[in-house]
Amino acid sequence: MNRSQLSKSWQQVVVLAAIALLALAIRLHYVHTAVVDHPLRGDATQYFSYAWNVVHHRVFSIAPPESEAPTPDSFRDPGYPIFLAGIIALRGDTQAFYTTTLDIQAILSALTVALYTFLARRWLGFVAAVTVGLGLTFWPHSITLAGYLLSETLVGFFIAVGLWCLQLGLERRSRTNIVASGIAFAAAGLTNAVIVPAAPLFAGAMAWRDRANRARWLCLLLAATLPCAAWILRSSQLPPNLTSSSRVAMNFVQGSWPEYHSAWFAAISGDPAAKATLSLIDNDITRLHGDRLAGVAAILERMERAPMRYLAWYASKPVELWGWSIGIGQGDIYVYPTFASPLTGTGPLRSITDLLYFANPFLMLLALAGVAAILTTLGRREPALVFAILLGVYATCVFTVLQADARYAVPYRGIEWVAIAAAIVAMANWSKKHRPRRGRFIDPIDLRDGHHS
Repeated sequence: MNRSQLSKSWQQVVVLAAIALLALAIRLHYVHTAVVDHPLRGDATQYFSYAWNVVHHRVFSIAPPESEAPTPDSFRDPGYPIFLAGIIALRGDTQAFYTTTLDIQAILSALTVALYTFLARRWLGFVAAVTVGLGLTFWPHSITLAGYLLSETLVGFFIAVGLWCLQLGLERRSRTNIVASGIAFAAAGLTNAVIVPAAPLFAGAMAWRDRANRARWLCLLLAATLPCAAWILRSSQLPPNLTSSSRVAMNFVQGSWPEYHSAWFAAISGDPAAKATLSLIDNDITRLHGDRLAGVAAILERMERAPMRYLAWYASKPVELWGWSIGIGQGDIYVYPTFASPLTGTGPLRSITDLLYFANPFLMLLALAGVAAILTTLGRREPALVFAILLGVYATCVFTVLQADARYAVPYRGIEWVAIAAAIVAMANWSKKHRPRRGRFIDPIDLRDGHHS
């Protein structure tokens, strides 16, 4: 790389670093401005209980903090409670714990933006990197979730770290980076079990196909598998009451009812019909816990009475996942009631949020086109990019079977913006290729840090 190219590369790095700093400033501004009404509610209460019991009783238990002898369970995954426990150990469990947690999550969210931005530069070029960086910087759900005691921000950070380390490991032929990638994906799986099979499956497939790098792929496979296997072994020794499989069963049943989100919201205000619907859903959950075969048979029998309705429901769930409104929560871009939010007040953040709201259906179509563009040119793509896209597809399939909600897509929004950028690059590529002009056409895929490969 000559001096001119080196100067251009550094200019690009400065621009992308500035975007990351902007993301950090916005998130810190948000968590210090927005006010969450009763932040310890719902899932947040359970996460805090686990963390409190880990610190004070050395037991991973969902039991309320006032319990004298909490019993261990595995209903929730351990990653986020352990993260909170570390903060409680350092800052106590008062207001300082809460503000410190939000500050750390704001930083992790901004680092996630930075990682995807620099990954996009390697995968798709500088313009794509700016697109990913700005899109993820201003994406409102990624901002608001940093302001709750919920696991999505941490999961998204671990995924981004895993992809970054994987990219570096393959570029530098470094087993250390590959192992770090596996550990990051294991941490993501221990924070949200949905991710557990993803890295081992991809690593196993690549070890079979890519013989030249088989040892590195096996390192990824082992590093991503062993920590999760240890947790699964620990959980298998506990009484079969509150387990992760019971939570999966609950989500599966709830996701099989098209009425669940609307009934959940209406029941808060005391709607008797909504409460009756939730009672039916609870009956299905109880039946499935008691007898898996009988429970599944009852759900299938319900679906057989209106097959087209349920077919349409499941077909619409990916849109529900990648859509805008958070169904199980306050709605719009908020999980819990939130006041004084700079995203819904006045000023530029409100204007950008409104713009993204209207653009979201178009962005979903662009992301779908980007996924198609990458998966139809697999041989020319970086393996880490392929894995990122496949991870987004995998998560979409899992949440379509279980519960689909815009909140659950937050850890994967960086992948969505990479797919959006890939679609833009593909369209620009097609346009240039079919526009008569002098000179040789240069495919953006072949650009690497300002010079041709």
